Amino acid sequence: MNREVMSAIKRQIPFLIGGTISGIIMTYFLGFVVTIVINSIIWYLISLIVYKLVWKKNGLTDQMVILKYFLTRAKRQSNKQRT
Repeated sequence: MNREVMSAIKRQIPFLIGGTISGIIMTYFLGFVVTIVINSIIWYLISLIVYKLVWKKNGLTDQMVILKYFLTRAKRQSNKQRT
């Protein structure tokens, strides 16, 4: 994997873990659909603040790097399956 992609994934892991744990807890009390919306908004705001204060970056750039990497991998794999 590309070095840039690996560092972006490492910066995203705490948000994935935190969102998963809080989502499980919130689902028990609020229900599934409400939890998806509220939890996504809360963790998006937390990640924005952390990225600005700690890494002095825009978190969306890391997410786009990861998304582009996995989309190109998926395209390559689908092309291999067709041939």
